[in-house]
Amino acid sequence: MLLKTGGAVLLALSGLGGGWLFARRLRLRRDFLTAFLTFLSQLATALRYRRDAVYTLVNSSGELFEIPPSDFTLPFAEAWDKQLHTLPAKWKLRARDMELLRDFGARLGTTDTQGQLEHIALYQALFQKQLAQAREDITQKARLYQALGLFIGVSAALTLL
Repeated sequence: MLLKTGGAVLLALSGLGGGWLFARRLRLRRDFLTAFLTFLSQLATALRYRRDAVYTLVNSSGELFEIPPSDFTLPFAEAWDKQLHTLPAKWKLRARDMELLRDFGARLGTTDTQGQLEHIALYQALFQKQLAQAREDITQKARLYQALGLFIGVSAALTLL
């Protein structure tokens, strides 16, 4: 009987852990979007005060994106897109997030300084909307995921008993 009870408790806890992991995915996305908005702000500041190449500006604007020097021979949009392939698995980004990131990199560095600053401002506004949605998702869904995970774990435990 002790073994069944222990197994039931472990099942309930594993269900809770699964719910917690789903809620964590929401927080990871929020954290990425917050970091990306900081990156955009730093990039705009660097662009205003320095006239370096886009690669240098991106690499100096934080640790979120680091384009290796070996990719400096590629067109910037291509190097940016190559860098994006490492993001979805780590940050749990949605398709719309990735689409915005690709579009941002595809057009960065293609106009004069004022045009680039306007481009950055546009994407700051777009990513602010994404961040607001991510925060709303956390508010609405994080507890739900945890409760559902616990419910599934307890249901499986009761079935075992």
